[in-house]
Amino acid sequence: MAYSGQASAQTAAPIELKWNAFEGCPSESTVVARVRKIAGTTRATPNTLRANALVTQPSDGLFRLRLEIHYGDLAAVRYIEGKSCKDLAGAAAVALALLLSSEEPLSERDLAGTSATSAGPGNASGGGESSAGAGNQPSENPTTAPNPLPPVPPATEATKSSSSSSVESGPPRRWRVLLIAPLGSLAFGPMSQVSRGLGGGVGFSFDRWRFLAEGKLWATQHETTSSRGYEYDVELERFTGTARGCRAFFGERLEFAPCALISIHHLSTSGSGHSLVPQTGTATWAAVGVGAQARFLITPWFGLLAALDGELELSRPEVSVSLPPNGSQEPAPVPSPVVVERLAPAAATLTLGTEWIF
Repeated sequence: MAYSGQASAQTAAPIELKWNAFEGCPSESTVVARVRKIAGTTRATPNTLRANALVTQPSDGLFRLRLEIHYGDLAAVRYIEGKSCKDLAGAAAVALALLLSSEEPLSERDLAGTSATSAGPGNASGGGESSAGAGNQPSENPTTAPNPLPPVPPATEATKSSSSSSVESGPPRRWRVLLIAPLGSLAFGPMSQVSRGLGGGVGFSFDRWRFLAEGKLWATQHETTSSRGYEYDVELERFTGTARGCRAFFGERLEFAPCALISIHHLSTSGSGHSLVPQTGTATWAAVGVGAQARFLITPWFGLLAALDGELELSRPEVSVSLPPNGSQEPAPVPSPVVVERLAPAAATLTLGTEWIF
């Protein structure tokens, strides 16, 4: 009344992976999950497949993967190139999954990626070539044919190639120097007119954090006022310095980053008109705000940048003209100021530019 069925010794893929890659590359857990998905359940093995992966990006723009694989006493190194870190992660997952799903005991050639048929014991062509090369045993007696000379171990070959290769060593660099130039801006506020500006910025990134210092010189604006039948012109020149910190999210090529920022505005004014003594006035104030940046990487060292910022002005300077006294009045009255413009309490700025990454 009882039936005992056969149970196969299958388990999740026995693998340990150390994945060292750039921010924005697939994570270690993502690569391991993909390996297990491809390999499925595997037979029980006496050893765990261990792999150390290092992704670098030399100056030629390609991504390179150094995959060091260990299985028991066996070891080998593979090198893979790709156009993106995602491609390398997929290639590594497929290579490791094929090793895990192998039905035959693994060899060093398997770990190094060499075709198994060129080193298999049942390969007649391999044995025939070795016998002919030895010249001591006839080819019709394969059982007494000498063993072929052992090839150079793949791990040794990989070590030699790595010594002469220009691939970067060590973990990937986590920081980058950023240069933003040119930078064009369009601002609505705090001036009464729409402002157009041109500037640039410098900064650095660390992992997904970005810290930038920007400067913008705004186009000169003019305001006019009338009094006593005369017109008076006021010229306004403004310069803005901004410091911002951002945290990037999302993909490898397209990033979105919310930012916090603080700005210092410097306004210089000068007036001209009937009997008006030329005089320059200045005002400096601060503003705080938040914004968002979007960056699209065309190459690993060049990208396009767009930002939208909102600011709250911590001061509202007032631009006015002190008209000269009327000569017909005795005694001369104190000049009365005429307000030309009062700055708005907030501003919104749209910025477009290019970013150079070092």
